[in-house]
Amino acid sequence: MEVGELLAQATCAVLAGPGGRTIGTAWLGTEDGHLLTAGHVVAPLAAQGEVWVRFPDTETDERATFVIPPVHDKPAAQDFAVLRLDRPNGRRPLPFTLVTQADGRVRARGYGDNLRSAQSGGTGVLTPAGNYLRTSSSWAYYFQYETSTLAVTGFSGAAVYSDLAGAVIGIQVEAEGGRQAFAMPLARIVDYWEELVGAAQRPTRGRCVLIQPSTTTEAQRDIVRERILRPVLEQLNLALYVSEPSGMRGEDLKQLELADVVIADITDADPAVVYELTVAQGLGTPDVVIRDARTDSPAGHIFDVLDLDLDDVEGSRRTVEQRLLSVRSIFEALGENPTTNPVTTFFKAPLTQISVANALAAGYARNFVLPVADALLEISAGRGPGGVTVDGVELSAERLRDVTLTVVVPKRLEWCSDDFIDLELAQPGLVVPATVSHPDFSRPRSMKCLPLVDGEPVRLLDVFPTTLSTVAESIDERFDVDPHRRTSDHWVALEQKEIDRFQSKLIKRIRSAGHRRVGRRHLRDIVRVSTATAVFPDLS
Repeated sequence: MEVGELLAQATCAVLAGPGGRTIGTAWLGTEDGHLLTAGHVVAPLAAQGEVWVRFPDTETDERATFVIPPVHDKPAAQDFAVLRLDRPNGRRPLPFTLVTQADGRVRARGYGDNLRSAQSGGTGVLTPAGNYLRTSSSWAYYFQYETSTLAVTGFSGAAVYSDLAGAVIGIQVEAEGGRQAFAMPLARIVDYWEELVGAAQRPTRGRCVLIQPSTTTEAQRDIVRERILRPVLEQLNLALYVSEPSGMRGEDLKQLELADVVIADITDADPAVVYELTVAQGLGTPDVVIRDARTDSPAGHIFDVLDLDLDDVEGSRRTVEQRLLSVRSIFEALGENPTTNPVTTFFKAPLTQISVANALAAGYARNFVLPVADALLEISAGRGPGGVTVDGVELSAERLRDVTLTVVVPKRLEWCSDDFIDLELAQPGLVVPATVSHPDFSRPRSMKCLPLVDGEPVRLLDVFPTTLSTVAESIDERFDVDPHRRTSDHWVALEQKEIDRFQSKLIKRIRSAGHRRVGRRHLRDIVRVSTATAVFPDLS
């Protein structure tokens, strides 16, 4: 079934009552008839305990009841509800996944008030550099996407489907100015509805390192490893690597560096466990620290610890699962480590923040991205000097009204060369040359642009920042290899880590400057960071 058809048959109108007017959108998430929607859509109906919906394949209204009552806390960026149909009627539910970072195109279907309750569809482009933060908390956020077809009243509650993820990633909850919309990530609902994990489509396979103490018995270690942790990790599609309790090996260090998450059991404060945990925290690897609830470890006063009751395996599984899902980097390589530890408390960042990629990202943001974004902010508002030329033609301020600049991050470091860029992007109709000029620049800034389309915003691109090419040389020095031997699994894995660090640091820099405003637009509306897969899906 084609994606549009799949979305259409699983999306329903939320009604004010039996036979009533349409007040929003909901969608089918499980074969058992669970519907998900925005909390504010059904909040007025909570007191009566039931909601009536209508699917496009029938003229009969269907009754649903609340599984999770409406949650609508705007400052905390929480806006959802879970319903259940009395009779699911055999419709095909939408696949969904639990991610906290997303990129590329999204699509949705809903019941906008502009079409008098008829279902319609639309698309948008995610802005990962501008995930909308409600508060200073990195957990109170929405996905943000530019769209002219989804920013419509009545689409609240719609399933937001990511083409790259191949699944629904969130629930549309807000629209702004007919130009952009916001979705609450499904990953943030898990604390309220644990069954969501079992129904979700698994994310990309990741890896988890488990550090266990030699001071506990094998029976205790077995309960923690096999009965509590392994089922949870399998559910989250995380491969388990167990560090030897007798002492650190070279392979352990390698796995700590490449891991998506580290779980450390500090029961009895085994020095070997604490040492490996400290190494992981210095590397910036997200961690979950656990211990047997029956013990009291002095290390427990240093770390953010989960106490596990080994006699309550099911309860301990739920505790670990919720913590893993709250660690943003479980599903993506990007994100900050949210756990408390002495290294980041004192140094304000993991020690890997001084890596080559992080330093390059800071310089690239300061010397290129932010100055160009500032210039575009002024030019697009018609309030400053400078100009933009695309394919030899200087564009007017009106044509640049909604201009954006996208930094396209490479899949491989070898892509960050002028020769590669010129060769791979030379296909007719793929990109055209562009420049941004401003009196503050020593010379016009050269970049690419997607071919201009009437009625569509101008999309400037800085493709595969060439400053990243030096990172490959740094990795070569570490492994003592020449550029023709960059093929080992460890080299490639570390390459991806460094690219991810560059992207994460760049996004952080852009977010910190994103509040600057000229006219109706903020700097965060201008600049974004995207991946090669999202912008050039056919490039391999």
